Amino acid sequence: MKRFSAKVACAALVISGLSAPMVTADQVAPPPPYLMTGANTVTIAVKWDAASLDGLLPDGVVAVDGLTGGLNVYTADGGFGLSPYSAAYAYVDVTGWDSSVGASARFILGGWYGPDPKVAAAMRTHFFSDVGTGDASQSETGGTWTGTGGTWTGTGGDDQGTITLTVKPGGDCVTAAGSLNYVGVAGGGDGLDLLKIPFVGDFCPAEPVAVEISGPEGSALDRIEVAEMLGGGRLRGGAFAFTK
Repeated sequence: MKRFSAKVACAALVISGLSAPMVTADQVAPPPPYLMTGANTVTIAVKWDAASLDGLLPDGVVAVDGLTGGLNVYTADGGFGLSPYSAAYAYVDVTGWDSSVGASARFILGGWYGPDPKVAAAMRTHFFSDVGTGDASQSETGGTWTGTGGTWTGTGGDDQGTITLTVKPGGDCVTAAGSLNYVGVAGGGDGLDLLKIPFVGDFCPAEPVAVEISGPEGSALDRIEVAEMLGGGRLRGGAFAFTK
């Protein structure tokens, strides 16, 4: 287990290169668009170490100046197509493809969606994200919010690691709405595709406390390191859609 905190400035994100489980016909989700409701997230924005990103982005995808990005752990209780499900993933902000509200597009470095294998399969098939099957949960104890997600024994695969995010409430919650774009590598590695996510919810700002990540040795994201934690928060009672 590697840990990044305000006192320990070192973390390795080991998420990409996860082995994908077999998917049978009864595990195939309907095609998008998808709707998610009752979503709750724990998120930390970060600055990535420059050297650790070398060679990890596909051709045509360039990280923004400043090498910002983040990690999200969330659950979605209702909706259509995929819900209920949970997820944990890491991303880097990239140039081009800004959303309709001017937010930088994101490239998912890796993560987990599930626990039903069809959720991760849909992300790989329709949105070309390098994610494996896993699960996630959230808790509130001792004045902090914690989100933990990953793949471990009992969720359909070998133990492949976890992401744990801890934040401390830092202000009043406000109603938030916007749109995010995620860039993925199209099937066969030829060209790029966009996942578009309009969202609404109550955003509660928070101070980042710690990022803890473990994963399979030698995977692509084993090289990723957090240079700095930039901020944190939680989205509560959110609703969003996955569209192309």
